[in-house]
Amino acid sequence: MKKERGAISVYLALMMAVLIPLLVTMIESARVNAIKLRLECAADLSMDSVLAEYNKALMDRYDLLFVDTMYDGGQGSVDKMLDHLDGYLEYNIKPDKGLPVPGNRDHTKLSLYSSEATAVHRATDEEGAVFRYMAMSYMLEKYGLAYVADIQDMVETSAGEEFHNVDVTQNLQDAQDEVDAIIYPEPEPEYDEEGNEIEWTPPKKDDPASAVVAASKGVLLSQVVDGEISGASADLSCYASHRDLVVGNGMCEDWEAHDSITEQILFSEYILEKCGNYRNVKEGSRLSYEAEYIIGGKDNDKDNLSFTAMELMAIRGGSNTMAFYMDDNKRQQAKGLAEALAFVIALPEAAEAFEILICCAWIYAETIFDLKRLFRGGRVPLIKKAEDWNLTLDKALLMQFDPGEGGGEGQDYADYLRMIFYLEPLELKTQRCMDIVEMDIRQVSGYADFCLDNCVAGATVQMIFNSWYGYSFFMERRFRYA
Repeated sequence: MKKERGAISVYLALMMAVLIPLLVTMIESARVNAIKLRLECAADLSMDSVLAEYNKALMDRYDLLFVDTMYDGGQGSVDKMLDHLDGYLEYNIKPDKGLPVPGNRDHTKLSLYSSEATAVHRATDEEGAVFRYMAMSYMLEKYGLAYVADIQDMVETSAGEEFHNVDVTQNLQDAQDEVDAIIYPEPEPEYDEEGNEIEWTPPKKDDPASAVVAASKGVLLSQVVDGEISGASADLSCYASHRDLVVGNGMCEDWEAHDSITEQILFSEYILEKCGNYRNVKEGSRLSYEAEYIIGGKDNDKDNLSFTAMELMAIRGGSNTMAFYMDDNKRQQAKGLAEALAFVIALPEAAEAFEILICCAWIYAETIFDLKRLFRGGRVPLIKKAEDWNLTLDKALLMQFDPGEGGGEGQDYADYLRMIFYLEPLELKTQRCMDIVEMDIRQVSGYADFCLDNCVAGATVQMIFNSWYGYSFFMERRFRYA
C-alpha cells in the first residue's frame, strides 16, 4: 500500500482558519462602505429632490427659489418637508421599492429610522435678511455689482446735496406770512373842513404770488397727476411686515450679509425690476403702485402715490432752490419786480419781503412743473443749469404752464424712485417688498394662503438609518439653494 503525505492539506486547513475571518471581515467592510456610499448618494439625491420642489409661482414672478412648506395647501410645516425628504430617502436607499426586479438582492437592507430638522432658514428671518439674500443672489448672478456704478453716482449725489432738507411749500408759506405781516406806518392825522379827522386806510398790497400760494394750499397729488388714480387697497394686517411670523434660524453662517451701499442699491434695482409703479403697472398685482407702497407703506394706492409725490417734491424742490440761487439773472428779475411793487405802495422797506416771496413762488411753480412732467413720463435733470429752467417769471406767478407728454432730459420717474429708495432703511424696504410678494402670489390660483415665513431657503437635517445586518448610521446634512 502506498502511503500518502498530508502536509499540504494541513497547511490549507491552517490557512483557511486565517483566510476565512479575513474574507468575512473584508466582505463586511465592503458592505459597510457600500452602505455609507449609498447613504451619501441617497441623501444628496433626496435633498436635491426636495429643493426641486420650489414654489413655481414665486420663481416665475420673482426669480426666487424657496421650498414652500405648505405644498398642496393647509398649514405650512417643516414636518411636511421632512415627509417629502423621507419619501425620497426611502426610494433612494431601496432601489426596488415600487419597482420589483426579478432576482434582485439588496445587500444593504437599509431603512430610515428617523429624521429631524435642527436648523431651518426661513425667508422672513432676521427682518427679511434671508429673502434679501436670495434676491441679491439672483441680481448678482444676472448683473453683477458693476451694473449699479452709474446709479450709485446719481443717488449719492442726491443724498450728498441734502435736497430733502428743503421744504419749498413751507418756504413759500413763510414768505407769504412775512409779506402779510408788513405794517404800514400811519401818516399824520388829516382833518376835513369841519374839523373831523379823516379815517386813514392803508394802501392795498399787491400780492405777486397769490395764484401760487393758493395752489400750494391745495392737494399736491391733484396738482401733479392728471389721469385717473388707482383705488386699489389691501388689508396690511395679514402680510409679512404686520403679522406674527414663524421664526427660523436666520442666515446660514457662511452667507454674506449683502449690506454694502452698492449691494443695497442693487436690491433697490431688484424692487424696480420686479415691482410695478405708477408709470409701469404690473399685470395681476394686488396694488397697482407697488414701488410706491414700498416707499409709503400705506394700505391704498392713492395714499402711497401721494406720499411718493411729497418725496419727489422734496428732491425737486431742494434741487430747484439750489439752481435758482446760483442764477444771478433770475434773482435780478425777482429783485426788480419786488422793488417795483414796493415803490407802488410807497414802502421801500417791503422790497426784501416781496423779493423772497417771488423767489419762493417761482421755485414752487418750477417744482410743480417738474413733478407733472415726471408723472407724465418725461425727464428732469437732477441738477439744473440755467438753460434747463422751464418757467418764465410771469408764467410761474400765474401758474399757467403745461409740460406736455414726456419730453425733457435727465432722469425719469424710475430714477427718482431710486433716489428715494436710497434714503429708505434697508430693513423697511425688505419687509415691504415681502408684503408685495405675498400680495402678488396670493393672486395666483391655488396660492390664496401663501406666506413667506412658510418658505425655506435651506435646512440642516439629522438622519438615523438602520440596516438589517445590525448597523446604525447617523448622518447630518445641510441643503440650501445658494
